[in-house]
Amino acid sequence: MRNLLLASVATLGAGGLIGTALAEAPAAVGPSYTEGQVATTPTGGPSYANNNNNYQAPALPGPVANPTPGTIVIHVNGKVQVDFQGVWTSVDNRFFTPPAAGSLGAVLGNNGTGPAKLQPQSIQSFARVYFGGDAMATNGLRYGAAIEFRQNFTGQISNNGSSGASGYSSLNTVFVRRAFTYIAGEQWGIVRAGVADGVIGIFDNGVTTFQFLPTGNLNGGDLQTMPQNVTPPFWFLGQAGNEYDNSKIVYLSPQIAGFDFGIQYAPNTSNGNGIGSSFALTNSITGSGTGTGLQCSTATSGCPSLSSGPGIQDGARVMNQTAVGLRYQGVFGGVGVLAYGVYEASGHADYTGLQTVAVLGTPAGGRFNGKYQGLSFGSGGVAVTFAGFTIGGNVIGGKINGQLGLVPKGGSTEFAYLVGAKYVAGPFTVGIVAERGDYQGNPVMAGLTQRRGRGISAGAAYTVAPGYTVFGEYLWNDVYQGGINMISGATGSNANNNAHGQGFLVGNVVNF
Repeated sequence: MRNLLLASVATLGAGGLIGTALAEAPAAVGPSYTEGQVATTPTGGPSYANNNNNYQAPALPGPVANPTPGTIVIHVNGKVQVDFQGVWTSVDNRFFTPPAAGSLGAVLGNNGTGPAKLQPQSIQSFARVYFGGDAMATNGLRYGAAIEFRQNFTGQISNNGSSGASGYSSLNTVFVRRAFTYIAGEQWGIVRAGVADGVIGIFDNGVTTFQFLPTGNLNGGDLQTMPQNVTPPFWFLGQAGNEYDNSKIVYLSPQIAGFDFGIQYAPNTSNGNGIGSSFALTNSITGSGTGTGLQCSTATSGCPSLSSGPGIQDGARVMNQTAVGLRYQGVFGGVGVLAYGVYEASGHADYTGLQTVAVLGTPAGGRFNGKYQGLSFGSGGVAVTFAGFTIGGNVIGGKINGQLGLVPKGGSTEFAYLVGAKYVAGPFTVGIVAERGDYQGNPVMAGLTQRRGRGISAGAAYTVAPGYTVFGEYLWNDVYQGGINMISGATGSNANNNAHGQGFLVGNVVNF
């Protein structure tokens, strides 16, 4: 019997089933860089695309190590955030009528008449990855680059074949949100070039606009994923995608007595790599192509590099966007102060198409003729911190419509303001921020009405461990414009001129 048992064990071992269990265990070895892993002490990161080495002229202590002469610090960081939320708005309910025969709605099976309602609760999950390299030459020149990847999402259409979750997930993509290079010297300043923050985004950095929660609060925050026209635009631009996602060059001076200044220039609102490409025209609901493409290697209506064009939207294109600003950072008797002011201006493409009411959709008495004015506005903010409390605000005003949109000729200028307060005690943060803005809104209503938006966000966050934070938020906002149906978008309507909503969420984020 003993011989039979040994023979059986030998057979199993030869087959590879228990060989590893009987073999002598190797000596314990730590993680290997060649395997793409390393064991380290959590610092509460991550390092985002903007970090303590590339955000101003001097290199500062922070989550990314400062390079020494002849070295480069390479860092790979990321975050995963999950929120549970409930949102209720004035446009959740509507009475649905069948779409026209042959339309997309009819193809999707929308053939009934009756009430329709949105589900209030959802769970949001998203991921981001940050790569960067910060180097120093032997002569002391600092240089480097940064990349930010984000997870993108598509809409999901109901079907009766399955839950659709697998197909929905496979349509998600990863895209580059920021990508820039920089060179810097503490004595002469820093130059950043590429898809990156402008002077407003760098000077504010979410401080005077009170983006104190992982959600982003009023800057496209997680709770602002509400139906159309319910959420105001984030007028103040700091850390806003419309401010940092075009290619630009930015220079920041050295700091002298707490002051530094910045200038920026961008030819247009695009990345030059995309200008000569073919843009496939797709349906925004189904994602299917229409069989045609937009060729931008030559002057074509709809291309971002046009200086003139006959398309109805061509005149709204920004050209030669320029900004200049001054910032102060200092401490007086234990009171920290951040204050800045920026002036920004631009040209615009000329509209060369027809200017008839039938083409433009201008209501009776309106002034919209398809032509726009260049950007010309001022922006500034201030925040004061003492004993854990921060109070302050931000203001923007001039020829700007929403978030870097152009004001149509005859349209209303913009004025928006924000006030906020927060308190930080160790791992705990609590705060509140409120905003109001008046701006043109729908351009065809120029000379008739303008849009008003308001919002308030309050919440708290607690850092449980380095890199792990839990948080909660409440949000209320509304948008109003006379003569605009906020559900259908129809002009000249006295119905549904106001859209409003509120919601709450709880969530957690892991930064690494």
